[in-house]
Amino acid sequence: MSIEDMRKNAEILSKISPIFGGFIAWSSLPCNYWETPAKPLPSPLSAIGSAPILVVGTSRDPATPIAWAGGLAHQLVTGHLLTLNGDGHTAYFRGNQCIDNAIDAYLLSGTLPKSGLVCN
Repeated sequence: MSIEDMRKNAEILSKISPIFGGFIAWSSLPCNYWETPAKPLPSPLSAIGSAPILVVGTSRDPATPIAWAGGLAHQLVTGHLLTLNGDGHTAYFRGNQCIDNAIDAYLLSGTLPKSGLVCN
């Protein structure tokens, strides 16, 4: 995509979304001219030999979908998923006692929450 194409897209997107349109249009500029060759996609993680790993996800996270958290927890040999049924990008220390207590127990004593725990 040429700079002129990007400029046209920025104008169109700025009319649609005055706050974010231009930013979104120009955000791919470095990718178009990056000189370093792309590396292969990362391979799955397993963390063989690790202590239990607690993965925390929020059901309506706009940045990291719950499917990603579930996928990571499933991919890890010792992964365990803890879910907040709620909104936002993070779950811990936002006023949900179920989440806070489960994470505190894990961080302070290594105690995992019951498998499949969903906090409301």
